[in-house]
Order: sequence, then structure tokens, then C-alpha cells
Amino acid sequence: MSDNTEPKVHSLDDISIRPVTADDLDAIVEIVIKAFPYDEQFAYRYPYREQYPEEHYKYTRMYYAEYLNTTLAGQNTMMLATAPDLKNPKETKVISLSIWDNPGDRAPDPDIPAVAPPKNHPERKDCNPARLKAYSEATMKARKDIFVSRFGERQLSLRQMATLPDYWKRGAASKLLTWGMERARKEGVAIPMFAGNMGKLLYAKFGFKELGRVKIQAPGESEVIYEVAMAWDPRDESGEIGKGTAHD
Repeated sequence: MSDNTEPKVHSLDDISIRPVTADDLDAIVEIVIKAFPYDEQFAYRYPYREQYPEEHYKYTRMYYAEYLNTTLAGQNTMMLATAPDLKNPKETKVISLSIWDNPGDRAPDPDIPAVAPPKNHPERKDCNPARLKAYSEATMKARKDIFVSRFGERQLSLRQMATLPDYWKRGAASKLLTWGMERARKEGVAIPMFAGNMGKLLYAKFGFKELGRVKIQAPGESEVIYEVAMAWDPRDESGEIGKGTAHD
């Protein structure tokens, strides 16, 4: 294949999903750094990532190394999608990431380093510390007010999902989401999550319902963003899991 030849577009049959392993950290970091800036909440919290790229890489890797520790300890589940590498189709590449809270698990014990939850590291230069705090506080409150009030503590919460931009619209996220929905059916639990403007279209296509909007605003700032609280519940045959509300 010459350098000017367009690579063949993958089909769904080319995409596989599997659990994360300890060797996947570099692939996870690549996805986060390349894909997450398209999400307004990530760009809002890390507005200086281009100004401090080394800092951004350092703390992103640190955060997801900590997240991977909790996963390998059984606290949550990371599922990855793989496909032939566009640059070298004979090689397999991790192209998409999803992170799920296991139903019924308690919060990790911070006194046990192996499963300590990942830290936000507000000292990192690529972030806005006030926005980190505002986002965390708003979403934590919304999880209780919107999700726990409807579904109880036992949920298969979708924490994060992202795909490398070069592999968008090839079905990777759909496969990961389908995996989660099948697991939710087996365990009889709902899938709650927060979506941005891009992601909510995919989730709505799969039957997720909007339950409310969560306002995020740091003290003293005029800039405001909203996350959309959505959920899918296999136990609700009617498909109606609640009316939307605004949490300002």
C-alpha cells in the first residue's frame, strides 16, 4: 500500500472487545489525550493542556495508572475495543475505552494503595483547580439526587467512554455499549451516566433516557457547562424511567 492510498474502512466484524490488561496503559492514555478534548467537560476542566503538554501527559498517565489499579483489583471494569491499525492493518490497535462501576461495590478503601481511587491532582498546571472541584461536587450530588434516588446504590454506572478520533463512526463505542447493556440485563441493574453533547446522541439511539441536566460552574466564573444525566434500565419495559429535571 502506498502512502497515498486510503486505508480500508473497518466494518463491525473487524472490531473486537476485551477486558483491559496491565499492558494497556499506554493505549488508554493515547485515547484520553486524543479523544477527550472533544468533550466539553474535559476541555472545561483542563483548559491549559496545550500550554503544558508534558504536564498533561504526566498527570493523565498517573491518573489512569491509578484507575487501572482499581480495575485490576476488581473495583470496576474497563472494556476495550480493538481493530486493525489503520497505518499497519496487520497489527491490532486499541481504539476505544469504556469504564464501568461494578454493581454493588463500595467505594475503594483509600488506606489500601493497590485500590486507592484515582486522584484529581489539582496541582497540575494543565487544569483549572476550581473547575475540577466544581465538576466533582456537582456530579457527585447529581449521582445521589438523580441516579441513587431512582435506582438505588446497585448500578452499572458508565463512567467514561471514548474512541480515537481516526476510528469514529466505525462501531467501536456501539459494541462496548452493547456489552454493557447485556451485562445490565443479566444483573438486573440500570446503567446511569453523564453525557456531553456528542455522546448523548449515541446513547439516545440505544434507548437511554434523559433524566436531567447538571449545571457546572466554578465560583466567581461566568462560564457554565452542563452535563446530561441519562440512564437505561432493562427492568423498565415501558422505556420510561423518569421525567427530566434541571439541577442548577
